Amino acid sequence: MKHGSYLAQAQMEKIETQMQGYAFSVELAGKYLDEMIDMHMSEVQMQQWMKSYCEKITERFGNNVLDIYAVLNGSIVAANPWEGDDNYDFLSKSWYSDAVAATPGTIVFSDLYQDAVTGQNVFTMSLALSDVHNVVAIDVYLTSENWMGFSELADGYGLLVYDPHQTLAYSIGHIDLSAVQADILADTSSEVSHYAGSVKEDYNLYACKLSSGWNVVIAIPREDLLPQEHMLLMNLGLGLNVLNMVIATTLIIRHLHNSRYIRQDALTGLLNKSYLMKQIRKRLKKSDGTLLIVDLDNFKKVNDNYGHDHGDLVLVRVAEVLQNCFRKTDCIGRFGGDEFIIYVDEFLTDTVLNDKVREVLRQVSMLSNQYPLSGLAISFGGCRCQKGDKYNEAFKRADEALYEVKNSGKCGFAIKLHA
Repeated sequence: MKHGSYLAQAQMEKIETQMQGYAFSVELAGKYLDEMIDMHMSEVQMQQWMKSYCEKITERFGNNVLDIYAVLNGSIVAANPWEGDDNYDFLSKSWYSDAVAATPGTIVFSDLYQDAVTGQNVFTMSLALSDVHNVVAIDVYLTSENWMGFSELADGYGLLVYDPHQTLAYSIGHIDLSAVQADILADTSSEVSHYAGSVKEDYNLYACKLSSGWNVVIAIPREDLLPQEHMLLMNLGLGLNVLNMVIATTLIIRHLHNSRYIRQDALTGLLNKSYLMKQIRKRLKKSDGTLLIVDLDNFKKVNDNYGHDHGDLVLVRVAEVLQNCFRKTDCIGRFGGDEFIIYVDEFLTDTVLNDKVREVLRQVSMLSNQYPLSGLAISFGGCRCQKGDKYNEAFKRADEALYEVKNSGKCGFAIKLHA
């Protein structure tokens, strides 16, 4: 039965590699979320990141396979928010409680269950972050044919996947093992074993326990067992499959790192200067808009009186204020130091602009109360842009408006009409 074990091992290694890829995606997400929490990023920023991350791992694992979400500071934050998030009782869910109770760094695999929203068969992998009450989780949908990395076997073959409680979670082929299921799964281990009990005469059965605690059974027609001289080629093919997974995972990590540092300001999580300018130039070619330059007043006094750590915290808080007061579709970035830029893809009326600026001023004033020795405030200069305007010319007009505010006592707003 040795040759059949090679065939079974080849299929099981594919599933094991796929499961490890899922686990690695959870671990990587946890590291990023921990870092974002340490940087005091807002819930909105982390949700946006999770959405982007979900898109990237979808490119690797296929559509409708994975969904990522997390419990962060007592709230559900999801890449794809679902109705009922606010009332979701995560404390009663095993994926959450088991992750919190697990040894730090341990990824917990749930049993099979039916998703309350979609009705699909699903299992969850979860991991507690540095603060154990924060937990990141990824759902894996078994009804998607992509979840194992393959969806078909050769004619006559059968594959059955069982959760740790021996519930049949997924199967390919028309193989009914219900009569011998308990015997087959009784003594499975990480090594592929041949089941020697009585089964249909034209099949050999092989079982293996994955590192997640799940079990896989492969049914192979005896007529398809390969001769010894073909085993080397099979092992070579298996090795290449694992290598492909490693290469693909490395590319995901590299892409995530690159996309983050190419687009984001490291401190605030807003768009950085170079990417911000690129986006504004692109938008100016397509439509009218409104450009705003935002500058903190007396920010140096925060650093001088309270230290640079508090100065960094102020910049992060102001970034959150701007995100809360403007739309997700607006370009919001840190231009450098204590200066920010906002670009809106339409002419904002005076009323709308005044309302938005007034709300930002109010929230920054509340923040300033925490730093009474600083006199922290904020000034706006803006201009309305027409489709086809040059970025440098628009920036100059907005900067002139900001200069007027600074020269007239700071903590205000001025806007230049189109030339």
